[in-house]
Amino acid sequence: MRVSHISRLGLLVLLAASTGCYKVPTGGNVISSVAIEGTKEVDAEDIAEHIATREAKTIFGFVYDAEPFDRYALRHDLARVERYMRARGFYDAVVRIARVVMDGDKVRVTIEVEEGKPVLVTEPVIVGDEAVEGLARERMRRAIGAALPKGARLDEDQLSEAEKAAVKVLASSGHAGARVERHAEVDLASATARVTFTVTPGPVARVGAIQWKGAEELPEEKVRAVFGVKEGDVYSSDDLDDGRQALLDLGVFASVTIAMNTKDLEATKVVPLTVTCEVTKLRAVLAGGGLEFDSLKTDVHGLIGWQNSNFLGGLRRFDVRFKPGLVLYPTRFPEIQTPKKLLVEERLNLTLRQPAFLEARTTGVLHADYNIYPVLLPGSTSQDVLGYHEVRGTVGVERTFFGRLFVNPQYGAQGNFPFDYIGKTQDTQTLIISYVDVFSYLDFRDDPLHTKKGLYIGNQLQVAGGLLQGDATDVRVQPEVRVFVPFMKKRFVWASRASVGFLFPMDYGTYAEQNFRHPGPSRIEGSARDYQILFFRGFYSGGPSSNRGYPLRGIGPYDVIPYLSPAGQSISASGCNPSDRGCTLPTGGLTLWELSSEVRIALAGAFSTALFCDMADVSPFSLDIRPDRPHLSCGAGARYDTPVGPIRLDIGYRVPGAQFLASASSFERPPDTLFGIPIALAFGIGEAF
Repeated sequence: MRVSHISRLGLLVLLAASTGCYKVPTGGNVISSVAIEGTKEVDAEDIAEHIATREAKTIFGFVYDAEPFDRYALRHDLARVERYMRARGFYDAVVRIARVVMDGDKVRVTIEVEEGKPVLVTEPVIVGDEAVEGLARERMRRAIGAALPKGARLDEDQLSEAEKAAVKVLASSGHAGARVERHAEVDLASATARVTFTVTPGPVARVGAIQWKGAEELPEEKVRAVFGVKEGDVYSSDDLDDGRQALLDLGVFASVTIAMNTKDLEATKVVPLTVTCEVTKLRAVLAGGGLEFDSLKTDVHGLIGWQNSNFLGGLRRFDVRFKPGLVLYPTRFPEIQTPKKLLVEERLNLTLRQPAFLEARTTGVLHADYNIYPVLLPGSTSQDVLGYHEVRGTVGVERTFFGRLFVNPQYGAQGNFPFDYIGKTQDTQTLIISYVDVFSYLDFRDDPLHTKKGLYIGNQLQVAGGLLQGDATDVRVQPEVRVFVPFMKKRFVWASRASVGFLFPMDYGTYAEQNFRHPGPSRIEGSARDYQILFFRGFYSGGPSSNRGYPLRGIGPYDVIPYLSPAGQSISASGCNPSDRGCTLPTGGLTLWELSSEVRIALAGAFSTALFCDMADVSPFSLDIRPDRPHLSCGAGARYDTPVGPIRLDIGYRVPGAQFLASASSFERPPDTLFGIPIALAFGIGEAF
């Protein structure tokens, strides 16, 4: 369900739910604050996480989780603090004093720490790696040096990471039984430590017999093909990890575990494997329904579907979904009107996926859609409503490289056949669009759904028409970058997204561009075709996953669209003013830029919040990035976490002076206000980015 705006009552209910359950200790004093002072290099909040004396957790001023102050627990905590400081490399660290201040039933605790001088690591010494092949040996040494560089503090976590990194490199290079042991000699007088890594690589092994358990009802030949690791291959832990993930990506296994038998490794140099799988339900029936209520329309819809994860054998995954619905026209937010007409719509989607297509790690994908829907745009008050029968199909492949790089090239074609829901529109035509699409991304995020840190770089490139035929010839490209940085014990995450989009039309767009450069006499015939194609190919901005202070398609050029606007002709001929409601409609643009930043704050349990600012602009001209039109909106939101991502509500406020309002040169117009305030409400599932 996607809803851009909900009522003020819905927000109050969501906030009230977040304060619903809490506990306060009885018969004891609540710890209102715990402060760690005197530390410079060690994060005081990290120290606080490792002691039992903790401040009460609150949300909106309400205590929901607290333990009474215990002086005996505090006494043990002082020793815990000193042990933690030694683990971070401060062997001289001492706790000088602990202050406890009682104010009624509240307690403030302050622990003062003297860090002392840190113990620093000299050049790490590596012994026993003479039998390791040259390239693997160099990779192992670099891995150790990266995790524990010379001059670093003698941090136990870094020591452990260096050891694990060395074992990982060896295991990925064939050394199935590799072991690495670390030893540190500390000289307190010089505050230095000599760290030695002793390597026992063992022989380079090959994969032995692979035994499968739990997958008997599936075609073993196909399961083995997807796994991609075969008997006789040089052992590699990376290959095993990739094979395990490929099996999980099929969607038929709840879990996959791989066990090695290294009992006779030294003698045989062979590692037999046992792959144990837990199969989920291979078939499922889906049923449900929902409500869509936003600035474009209100609809009610149902959903029925069927999934088969072993369709006709061969681990083919077939998914069919049918979503019939009724649009309550012209009811929309915020100008809620009584429905005058029920517009029937439907979406039928079919997807067939074939794993191990051409080779083990490549999946072949076929997708087909048949949709019927009305064309509804922000501000439209026309009595005529255009609709489309849309037939769309794609065929392509997808593959992940190195566990990070995803590539999905495909060929697609769509046919859009216009018809009239209400009245009789003119100057519309059947459109056939044929294109090649390449979607790719590099993903370094820790978790795609609940991201705390990482980097994401994506791009979508489409080439339409030309040798592929069709009614639109163009090149469309849209790269984006997302950055996630945690801070303050990972309770806070700074997230930012930047994207640009460029559309280069070659056989359309001329009339539309002239309309914005030189407003003048009516060019109905040419601009009608341009705007009809731009509806499918152009850029729009605004909405829950874009600029949250604006409604869907709320940012961008506006113009009279001959077959949708009431006047049915150009601005000069109709006498329309660009700011008049219902006179002009969003046309789609050729250049887009968007920039969003937000701070996500974990509150309690599944509840969190976010503070954000979004900027965006859409220009009707090619290669026309306009930073002086930021359409800045800032706001806050509430989230409730679920397994499929957070349910979120955002309130975006359009900052006065930073929004580009209507003018004769831009034909842009400000969106509607809410309760007289320039804000928008956005409701969705999953983070905005």
